[in-house]
Amino acid sequence: MSEEGGIFVKCPKCGNGYLLPFSYKDDVFEKWKCSNNECQYTVFKKE
Repeated sequence: MSEEGGIFVKCPKCGNGYLLPFSYKDDVFEKWKCSNNECQYTVFKKE
């Protein structure tokens, strides 16, 4: 893939950043945050 975001999904809120995993406790995929610093969009994994 030669796209800028690669395997990451575009942010559904701003459309400019990508959702990236942020480590939280033992589960690396617990929290996903937008890579765009101006956008504060965060997604939490469902239980």
